[in-house]
Formats: sequence, structure tokens, C-alpha cells
Amino acid sequence: MKHRQGRLGPAEQAAYRRWLEADPRHAAVAQRLDRAWQASAALRQGYVRPPRPARAAGPQGWLQAIWQRPWASGGVLSGFAMACWLWLAPPFWVQGLGADYQTGYGEVRHVTLGDGSQLVLGSRSILSIAYDGQRRMVRLKHGEAVFSPSPVGEAEPRPFTVSTPGATITARGTRYLVAVDKDDRSGWVGVLQHSVEINLVSHGLDDASASAVLQQGDSLYFGPHAGLKPLEQSPEELASWQEGRVVLRQQTLAQAVEQLGRYRAGLTLVRGDALRRLPVNAVARVDHVDDSLRQLAKQAHARVLELPGLMLIY
Repeated sequence: MKHRQGRLGPAEQAAYRRWLEADPRHAAVAQRLDRAWQASAALRQGYVRPPRPARAAGPQGWLQAIWQRPWASGGVLSGFAMACWLWLAPPFWVQGLGADYQTGYGEVRHVTLGDGSQLVLGSRSILSIAYDGQRRMVRLKHGEAVFSPSPVGEAEPRPFTVSTPGATITARGTRYLVAVDKDDRSGWVGVLQHSVEINLVSHGLDDASASAVLQQGDSLYFGPHAGLKPLEQSPEELASWQEGRVVLRQQTLAQAVEQLGRYRAGLTLVRGDALRRLPVNAVARVDHVDDSLRQLAKQAHARVLELPGLMLIY
């Protein structure tokens, strides 16, 4: 090709001549290659691209046409990624769609159900009612609540059960607290009166399977991997948000900040592993959460950087 196009250098031309002279058959090969090159050149000059067949009408045709546009394919992929995010880690407002009750930051709401059961919803809580002929089920998707169900008897034979993504808690004529942690499948339970039965909800082979009956004064943490673990905090301390305060006892700074984050808008972060693990004790006021966070930072000898929508403790 380079010989035909006249692109051989002096050294390459000399080598080509030596190759031709080395064997009479080489000249015949060169002639055949030259004829093949001329034929292919003629084909290229006379080639006309056939017209593209008409695209079939209907959804398949126009969908394919749209997909072939670069902006469209990128938009479809972005939309798919957004849909996956909303499904796997839905934000608070998405979880609240279709719920019967929902509270905002720092809000405490008292609810009386049709059977006389009473609920107190804490900050940023989402709850749905699912009563049927066999049981009285309420689903706590997010946040925390104190439940005082009407007792089971002749007039009301159906058991009262609180369902969370990680556990079900059935009352035995009682008053108790249930909270859902940030990962939805973990949380804690505290019995204020009488007793409750808790059963973990398994979502896979690696999830723990456990059940227990808690008596008045008992409190425990539940999770898919940790199972059931007793808590040092009393049920009264866990439910102290009803009185406008949060009791933080022997918690790490990161845990305390996360718990207080339920009561304020914006993001609150603690920077540094050593600082995050530092134990703190405090009684924080729900209506002055930012002041309480500053006091925690002062207790930890840390500094605070406040920006719109962000409080950084470092």
C-alpha cells in the first residue's frame, strides 16, 4: 500500500527493489497485489450507501430513536439511578407518603385511636394504622412513639402490636416506648408498665433470630446482627422527650449528636475518630437543641463551626 501510494522512503525503496530481484516470483506477487489495490479503489469510488430502511412505526421505533440521542440515554440512566436510591434509601418525605401520622422536627403529637388506644409521637416520626379483624397493628416506619393500648378483654379481644422494619412488639396490657434507629431495622424498646413481647424480623440468613418478654423497667436494643441487647438507660430516660428533654448517659459524642439530630433540621457532624468515641453525659432540652450541641462540644473541649444547614464539631 505504501509503495502504491508513493510513501516509501529511500531505504524502504532500496529494500523493495532487493526483494523484487531476489526471486522472479516476487514480481508476479507484486503485480497481483497492485491489481487488487486498483480493484478495491474502484469499488470504494463507486460505492453508494444504501438508504436506511424506514423505521417501524409504534413504540419500539420511537423509543429506539430517543435512546440513540446522547442526552436521552444519560437522562434515562440518571432516572434509573434516582429510582434505585429512592427504593433502597428513601428520604423522610418519601417514607411518609401514605402514612396516617407524621411529625416534624421537635414536634410531639398526641393521638387517640378509635379503640381508645393512645399514642405519643416524637420528633420526625412516621406511623400507619393497620387494624383488621384479627389484630390491631400499627407500623412505626421512622422515629419513636410511646404506646398506651386499650387492654385486651371481652370487648376488645384483638392483640395490639407495633411493627417496625426490624421487630414486632406485642403489648400485654401495657405502656411502652418503641424507637426506630437511623438504619430502620434497628431500634430500642422500653417498658413503662406491665410487659411486652418482642420478636426480631428476619430479612436474610445472616440476620439474628431472637425473641424475649420484657417486664416493667426493662429496656433493650434490637438489631439484625446484634440481636437483643439490654440498655443501661431506663425506659423513663428513653421516653424523656415527652417532657421536652433528652437524657444522654454514658454515650459517645457521636451517638449523642446523632440522637439530638432528630430534633433539628440540617446536618450535624463530628470530625475525628477520637472525638467521636469520647463519652459524654448531659440532659438536653429539645426546644434548644443547638445550645445543647454547643454545650456537648464544650464538654468535649471541641470547637464548633456553624454554616447554613450544617453544624460541624471538631
